[in-house]
Amino acid sequence: MEAILYIGISQTLFAGILIAVKRPRILANQILAAWLFIICIEMIIVLINETLVELYPIKILPYLYGPLLLLYAKWMTTEKPQFDPRYLWHFSPFVIFLIASLVFIDERVMHGTDGFLVIDRFVSFRIVYAFTFFISITAYSIATFVVIHQHQKRLKELVSYSSGKITLQWLLALSITFYAGYIIMFIFGGIDILVGFMPFDPYEISFISLTLLTFLFGVFGFHQPSIFEEVVRYESHDDSQEMEPNTKKYQRSGLRQEDVADFVNKIRKYMVIEKPYLERELTIYDLSDQLKIPRHILSEVINEHMGKNFYNLVNEYRLNEVKERMKSDDMKHLTILAIAYDSGFNSKSSFNTIFKEKTGQTPSEYLDLLNARNS
Repeated sequence: MEAILYIGISQTLFAGILIAVKRPRILANQILAAWLFIICIEMIIVLINETLVELYPIKILPYLYGPLLLLYAKWMTTEKPQFDPRYLWHFSPFVIFLIASLVFIDERVMHGTDGFLVIDRFVSFRIVYAFTFFISITAYSIATFVVIHQHQKRLKELVSYSSGKITLQWLLALSITFYAGYIIMFIFGGIDILVGFMPFDPYEISFISLTLLTFLFGVFGFHQPSIFEEVVRYESHDDSQEMEPNTKKYQRSGLRQEDVADFVNKIRKYMVIEKPYLERELTIYDLSDQLKIPRHILSEVINEHMGKNFYNLVNEYRLNEVKERMKSDDMKHLTILAIAYDSGFNSKSSFNTIFKEKTGQTPSEYLDLLNARNS
């Protein structure tokens, strides 16, 4: 246990410092650094408790893990995050148990799972503590998943490609793993409390997983650029209030039906003749500039009157381009993936997913069938 704590303390401290001083200085990075520092402090306290003297009777810092992870996800996906006093409510459980720890500072309230259900004056307190901590970890994990999912959904209104730099898929995966680690700890802890035959302290599981996860959070967090440096700007242009597709807003836009038909024809003609979709990182801002159509009008036309989002629109043209090139004898020397990249796709996984979704076949199956028909 001590070895794990020493490793965890050193790497969370080092990762926290690197992210805190990283340029450019964005608020999301400061939140992630604070999260790492708090985990570091918790590990230091546990190490002192294990080797020297018990510093406090209640482990309260873990109540900060969920709120800070949520704020990191929220502020990483917001262009100009601003502190809202209402955020302070997220830290109320921490404050409540901090006060309790100060009140009971000279008394032994709990020590891992040992005697958790012993009938004394703190038994109700221990049950409430365990229940609220489980609710906290669960609620904030779900909220973090929702924030990232909504972010990924909004991206399809703005960009035509998939990139780890903007989708935050790494954060979603690590957040799920983070929650799974605590669920395992709760399960083993419950077994130890009720049956009592665990050969190890279930609380150690959380520090093993935290040691591994904080290393990954540090690596990915350090290499994560500001999403809004990647030309993804939900809230940056003058039409910021209409960045997210909203039927009611579109209904109030005043766009005439005859104008819609003109815009649709202009978009389709431009896509066929100029083939902007061959640019792998095409965004709706790029297409808006090229077509001289305001971004919010272009978004409305695509979403409401062409029946798809920007991501699907562009990738349908890329898919058709791939199909046409597969038929060409001049492309026989190229691999399917090379054709996909030349047609505007930026990754093998997104190409395979879109191809299978739209055709019901894998690219290889489609090409084999095409060759069989031509033979």
